[in-house]
Amino acid sequence: MSALDLAEYLRLRLRALRMTTTEAAKRSGISRQTWHKMLRAEIGEARLSTVIQIADTLETHPLSMLRIFFNGREVSQAAHRDGDIRFVSGFVGDVTFPDNSPVVVGKTFEKTWEIANLGTEAWVGWHLQCQSEPPSTLQPVSDGIPIPATQPGEQVRLSVQLRAPNVQGVAISHWKCVNAAGEIMFPRQAGLYCMVNVVKA
Repeated sequence: MSALDLAEYLRLRLRALRMTTTEAAKRSGISRQTWHKMLRAEIGEARLSTVIQIADTLETHPLSMLRIFFNGREVSQAAHRDGDIRFVSGFVGDVTFPDNSPVVVGKTFEKTWEIANLGTEAWVGWHLQCQSEPPSTLQPVSDGIPIPATQPGEQVRLSVQLRAPNVQGVAISHWKCVNAAGEIMFPRQAGLYCMVNVVKA
């Protein structure tokens, strides 16, 4: 875990938004004392509601903050079932279009993630399935893509085609791994997501 990395990220976001901690505290409804603790990396853990409020204030996604805190890995590398280490997934990184990347309205683009098989069994016959309920702000060209067979310890890159909406603003799309039997894997994990900032041409 890296509270220092998260603190640095918060400072950068405040600077980018030209926002003081006093203003951030006022906008978020979170005390200045809590903000200062976060910025000094003096907070070991925070309630999810606090993380969401801070992310909202800094115009970013809560998952971005949690990924930084957990050293770029998925928030939970929990197994598919309690005590089952056969199927475990780890997030490696965003290969294309990291959070808040600009995308022109109506443009189709390719989002690529890299994930790792941290379990003891291969992923065979799996696919990546869009979980966003229609109408999704980011429309997938296809609702699902096959995941190549991935052995334990291997990393795999997964790419989906997405179409930006015709309106400006933040747009997001959520995805999860599904096995050959149609079961959602890693239900306790946040899954993969793409979040972009849709702008005028």
